[in-house]
Formats: sequence, structure tokens, C-alpha cells
Amino acid sequence: MLTRDDLHALLPRLEEFHARFGRFFPRSESRAWSRQYLVGLALPIERKNVENIAEQVGGSPRRLQEFLSDSPWNDEGCIEELQRLVGEHMGSEDGVLILDDTGFPKKGVWSAGVGRQYSGTLGRVDNCQVGVFLAYASSRGHTLVDRRLYVLEPWFAATEAARARREHAMVPEDVRFRTKTELGQEMVEAALCNGHLPCRWVAGDAAYGDKHELRQAVAAQDRWYCFEVSSTAEVWTSDPGWQVPAQQGKLGRPRSRPEPTSSSPDAKTVAEVVRELRPRAWTRHRVTEGAKGPREYEFARLRVIEKQHKRPGPAAWLMVRRPVGGPDPKEFKYFLSNAPRTVSLAALARVGCLRWTIEENFELAKGELGLDHYEVTRYRGWYHHITLVLLALAFLKSVQCGWGEKGHPSHGAGDPPTLGGRAAARGMDARVRHRLVREPATAEANRPAVPLAALVA
Repeated sequence: MLTRDDLHALLPRLEEFHARFGRFFPRSESRAWSRQYLVGLALPIERKNVENIAEQVGGSPRRLQEFLSDSPWNDEGCIEELQRLVGEHMGSEDGVLILDDTGFPKKGVWSAGVGRQYSGTLGRVDNCQVGVFLAYASSRGHTLVDRRLYVLEPWFAATEAARARREHAMVPEDVRFRTKTELGQEMVEAALCNGHLPCRWVAGDAAYGDKHELRQAVAAQDRWYCFEVSSTAEVWTSDPGWQVPAQQGKLGRPRSRPEPTSSSPDAKTVAEVVRELRPRAWTRHRVTEGAKGPREYEFARLRVIEKQHKRPGPAAWLMVRRPVGGPDPKEFKYFLSNAPRTVSLAALARVGCLRWTIEENFELAKGELGLDHYEVTRYRGWYHHITLVLLALAFLKSVQCGWGEKGHPSHGAGDPPTLGGRAAARGMDARVRHRLVREPATAEANRPAVPLAALVA
């Protein structure tokens, strides 16, 4: 239930926001349901599934379920318009595209793509779905801007059981198995092709950064990457000196691929390279504002040659981050970047730490907007629910921007730019939630609240 004050506070902004996406819902009924669903996602109800949202908005659960799982509205058009909106309000030339995935625990075997697999969210192997997401972050803000459902390879097996599961979940016939990295690359390339999100960088954790093909694809798009990599990733700290072997004899085709010579040094893991750094190589940088003040880390970097597909690759920056005074290598984070020599360590540190903003968005979307509350099993239903959650998240971010225009206390004039810590985000989100749905005041508690159906009629 929303109070009268709530109705007058945010309904005009929600209507204006929703109107940008109206053309992607071909029927007036689906446009109305999309608006109701957005409102329902923003409500402080414990479980944001179809039944609970329908009850709150005064609609039919069956009709809302049909809208979510069956209605052929254009969710890809919504995503492109979302990226256009984010570009308008958060776009900056220092923008970063960020890749990560998150798990959704499930019971049963019929939800699209479900199966036993590792989920970083759960920290274990369990029965779940996994979504791969793209986020955008800049000095002006951050939010999620695209999504892909990872469908496990056994779903595409040439067996009757796999075929039955695909049919039950209504997985389109043209969908083929793709790795998480391939799904992430697809989203990055689509965002760059759309051209609505100005960006210079692409970032992600080691699950993505360890993939040579992804780093090569980002470089081919004329973008700089700053990917976290595993401690076992290998590099050379000097020219490996590989050479094309001289042809022996007159027979046979001349050899063209460089090979190591007797004097070529072996590649080393990034952990081995960092162990050899001198104490003066480390520099302290502030990267975010935490609950207890500025959060700082120590960084070091050096130029290296990447090892890609067992061969010398491009020159790159190897950057490492550790807690201040933290000598334990288990706490080190390693990054590879194709940024040029002229890029400062502070810039690399900023991008490397911006990667964590996607985790903050997952936390907000799950905790406040029901990203993981869905109970749909169909492939289209997953995309429709997740798309509407991304729109609801963008709406909350737009309300945050409204607070920021009035001057947020954590960003005073002349303050150095920070990345915005998790605690600061929680504080801002609490104020946004208070504005969305405040508890009735004492004087108002004895009079009826405005039914939510009045909002969406």
C-alpha cells in the first residue's frame, strides 16, 4: 500500500520514466501490465513473485503471468532504450562496461537453463540458473544495462530428455550453447554497436579476464580492458625473443611462426612476478568511500608481455592490488590491461576497483527489486522479468540522481572523486526507498491508505 504522499511524490516521475518504453509494448494491455509490474517491483513486499505483485496492484495473477511468460513484447528494444537513457544521465568518456554473472537457486529441472553448476553467489555447486550481466559505470553513476541467460550445455544434447526440457521451457530453436564468456562478449559488442554508452574501458573478474579470446575481442573493438586475472596467469617481464626458425634445406614450405630460442626466458605467473617487486614499487591510492571513511589499497604495476594461447601476445600493464600493509598473497588481486604506457596508475586503479559496482547493483536488485524472486520457468519469462527489474533499477537510480542534484553530503565541493562505497550506496538507497514507500505517519495511521490499484488504474 502507498500513502497519499507517496502517490503525489513519485507517480509523475514513474509515468514519465515508463513512457520512454511504451512503444515496445504493442498492446495497451501489455503497456498497463508493464507499468503495474514496475510499481510492484518497487514495493516493500517480502516476495516479489507474480501472485504477490498481482495482489498488490489489484490484478489477475493469471493475466500477469501471461504478460510475463507469453506476451511477445520487445524486451530487446527496452534494453536498447535503457542504454540510451543511462547514456544520457550517466554517460561519460571515462565509462566502463563491466561483466559478471550471478546465480539464482532453483528447485526442479524444468526452469530454462537450470542445472547443477557452480555459482559464485552461492559459493558452491548447486541446482540453479545463472545470468550473465553487463553493467555501466562512470564518475556519474552505475547500473545494470543488459542480461543473458546461461543455458547449460546438457540442455542441447541430442536426447529425448533434453528435447523435452527445451520444449517445456520454450527455448527458441535458434538458441545454441554459448559459454558465459561468449555471452558477455556478445553484450559488450552489442552495447558498442548501439553506441548509447560512451566508454573507454571494459572490466570483469578473473572468470572473464582469464579468457584470451575476450581480451582480444575487446582490443579489436579499440577499447582498453582492465580485467582481473588468476594468480596463475602467465606473462613475460621482458622480450621473450621468439624468432622464426631458419629454413633448413630447399625442400618444404618456409616456416612463418616464431618459436622460442635457446636464450628465450620462460614465462612466469603473475604471482611469481609480484613476489619479486621491491617495497618501493607499491603506491597507496584511495579508491572508494567506505562506511568508516576512505578505503585505500596499495597498488603496483609494470609492463609485461601477455602469454596468449601459449605464445607471446601484446604488451600490457600488469597491476596488482593489496590491502594497505597486507603481505598475504592470498589477498592480492591481479589485473592485465592493454591501456597504453601513458595511462596513469591512478586511472588503472580506478577502473580495476569500479568492477565491484556490479556487485552493488546485484545486491540492490536482489534485495530491493526482486531480481531473484521470479517463479517463471520459460525462457521468455526469464528475460521479461529480468528486463523489467533492470528498468526498475534504472528508475531507482534516477531518483538517486534527484537526491544528488540537491547535494549529497558525501560529495562536497572540491572533494576528490571516489567510486562510492557499498555503505554509501545502502544509505542512498534507503533514502530512495523512504521516498518510494514511507511508513504512514502517526496522524495518518488511522485513515485508509491509498490502494496501490489507484496508482495503476
